[in-house]
Amino acid sequence: MPSSQLPHALPHLPLRRSVLACALLLAALPEVHAQQAPASDAAIDQVTVVGSRARNRTVFDSAVPIDRFGQREVENAAAGGELGAALQNLAPSINFPRIESSGASDSVRGIQLRGLAPDQVLVLINGKRRHTSAVLDTESSFAGTVPVDVNAIPPGAIDHIEILRDGAGAQYGSDAVAGVINIVLKSARSGGSASVGYGANHTDFKPTNETKTDGQTRTASADYGVPLGDAGFLRFGAETRSRSPTQRAGFSDAGWTSWNSTPADLALDGKVVFKSGDSQQDNHYLFYNALLPLANGVDAYSFATINQRKSDGSAYFRYPGDPSNVPALYPSGYRPVTQGDMTDTSIVAGARFAAAGWNADLSARHGGNLFRYDLSNSANASLGAQSPTSFHLATFDFRQNALNADLTRELDLGLGSPVNLALGAEFMHETYLSSPGDAASYAAGPIVDAPPGAQAGPGLRPQDAFDGGRSIRSVYADLESDLTSRLLLGAAARYSDYSDFGSASTGKLSARYKLSDGFLLRGSLSNSFRAPALVQTGFRFSTLNFNSDGSGLQTASLLPASDALARSFGAEALKPEKSTNLSLGLAWRPQRNTSVTLDAYRIKIRDRITRSSDLQSDAATAYLASIGRSDIQSVAYLANLLDTSTTGLDAVLNHDLSFAGGKLDLNAALNLNKTRLDKVRQGSAALARIDPSLTLLTDTSLFRIRNASPNSKLVLTADWQAARWSLLARATRFGALKDFSYDQEAPVVDGVHAQSFGAVWSVDLEAQYKLTTQLTLAVGGDNIFDRYPERVRQTNNATYGGALPYNFINPIGVNGAYFYGRLRYTF
Repeated sequence: MPSSQLPHALPHLPLRRSVLACALLLAALPEVHAQQAPASDAAIDQVTVVGSRARNRTVFDSAVPIDRFGQREVENAAAGGELGAALQNLAPSINFPRIESSGASDSVRGIQLRGLAPDQVLVLINGKRRHTSAVLDTESSFAGTVPVDVNAIPPGAIDHIEILRDGAGAQYGSDAVAGVINIVLKSARSGGSASVGYGANHTDFKPTNETKTDGQTRTASADYGVPLGDAGFLRFGAETRSRSPTQRAGFSDAGWTSWNSTPADLALDGKVVFKSGDSQQDNHYLFYNALLPLANGVDAYSFATINQRKSDGSAYFRYPGDPSNVPALYPSGYRPVTQGDMTDTSIVAGARFAAAGWNADLSARHGGNLFRYDLSNSANASLGAQSPTSFHLATFDFRQNALNADLTRELDLGLGSPVNLALGAEFMHETYLSSPGDAASYAAGPIVDAPPGAQAGPGLRPQDAFDGGRSIRSVYADLESDLTSRLLLGAAARYSDYSDFGSASTGKLSARYKLSDGFLLRGSLSNSFRAPALVQTGFRFSTLNFNSDGSGLQTASLLPASDALARSFGAEALKPEKSTNLSLGLAWRPQRNTSVTLDAYRIKIRDRITRSSDLQSDAATAYLASIGRSDIQSVAYLANLLDTSTTGLDAVLNHDLSFAGGKLDLNAALNLNKTRLDKVRQGSAALARIDPSLTLLTDTSLFRIRNASPNSKLVLTADWQAARWSLLARATRFGALKDFSYDQEAPVVDGVHAQSFGAVWSVDLEAQYKLTTQLTLAVGGDNIFDRYPERVRQTNNATYGGALPYNFINPIGVNGAYFYGRLRYTF
């Protein structure tokens, strides 16, 4: 809920990684002070305080693990223009899994922190809470979550990124279960920069024995700073990114894949008719960040980002003889194209001032995400030849407005050092509105043997639209003090009241003890309360997906838990998720230019919200038909179905030295992570009345929750910078993972047929050369050795007739090598 703000303009920090500090104020995060360290200081000596009110806390002194990535690092890691991909490249605890052929998920993707769901990490901009997407993730490994769309934030606007790897619900509010990502915008008072870039995937695609060049990406950005008064600034900019799609589908076995195997179907045997890979996208961004000193020591500030995105996604191919085809419209079959048109807006304004010994920060913010979902190259087969070929399916609109008040001061209580006290309050109001699609998108036409509704839909019906809102009130307090020269203690508490889910109290304790100047122990214990997102309470949509045995496709309707049909299948009102987070670690500095950190963690989550499996059987189909819902074949809904425990270890080694006339920064970072299911809630009396054999989560769904993320991730980085040249090399090892398989000959693991996918390495290189003092050329490549995940077992069941040769959940993706060039001019 509340977030907070930097009490003063953040000066620029050096570009190297440092470690941030732990507990920013409860959901309001009042101040994020950062003071510039001399260029000669080691990164571990930089002063940076996110999560602490003390203004002289260094990275090495922090009580919790934090990463910091500077502007240059972010730019190098975001070669393709996606901030989510940059975070995955930089931080071993973050993954950015790709999704394909999945409707809205082709447009909106979420990041994972420490193997948890995308909505269990909180995202801040300049210390202020970022709103979530208006679209629910319906089909990924973490279906049922509502992520923050980090790709709506322009990479060219970023000064640095801070990642707090620790539970922080008592400091920041709901969603900070796995940790917090704080994105700090550029704030230079003068000068500017402009850049243009071009890149493309170039790959040897073995399933079709082709050398492919696709995914062409064009980027352009510019930003400029204008001084305001003696200390103020206005930094503003624009950015654009256009990406062509990639195609990584294999040859299809038409006899296996098609419905009726008609002569027209079989004529397509051995052709590439499905789609796998990235969608086509066009992104346009605007941003500004401003600080204006006023009279009497008052600083007014404001910042905003706007993103407009158009995406074309992919759906499954419909063969000529399929019941879903209209031969008069598509004599050779068709593949529907899903279209997302999104507008994301965030604006914050506030004032900071000192009064009666307090530093005050008063702010207001608005965040909104509007998603229009359309469809082309499709048909409503029940309407026959009269069917349109393009449809509007639905519009989803989420808005969040908040007021924050944050106060900080130092108290002299006669201890070893002053006590840093922070108090704050927040009022937040959210609204969510879904609007129906075209009548033809959900109509049941006169052709009764054909499925009703638009293919790759159907659209949202008027009676299924949602219009709801809620209010949240929160207050917090935060204390921190160096009780002695060796012992730091911190405590935070928050109370939140939701108009729809009641109230909750959360707390956090943190400590750091220095055994010596170069060796310390640290740890924290906290609990978090994550209320269901408003989108989770009102989102509904229908999609085409595999049936239970993978032998065919069916229309599955995802319903809110409050829906009458969902209640008849056993749905109950959603409850908040509750979690506890324990972290223990150490930090060691054997010499000034070397640091080692090691942090173990355990995160227990109760009543975890997840999407049920598609509840489908002959009895369920008969029940749906009996109540006039023959347009769908299965029902799913969100429910508090799981208790989980996630344990892991983060290890980070930093070393810098002089080398070959320049400076060489070396970094190794490792994350080990494992999730265990403590409890699974499988059924209800209502569901048993429809079909006693149905369970809310199938073994395959449970298998993916446990195994869909790599069990380890290692990032090795070498960054050399000299007067005119700089070179960056990064090697990432994504650990082994498992996923269920529809191949009945695959080995049985945890009760399901599954395939193990081995670890895979990705190597990135970039070289930069300063053509002049202002003009820099960069060339490089991501995944330069063109690595792919291990192939799916080459059977029809496993690959859907050969169409999908690679499993999409591996974070390395299925696009192969990407090469690029970038030209930057500073002025």
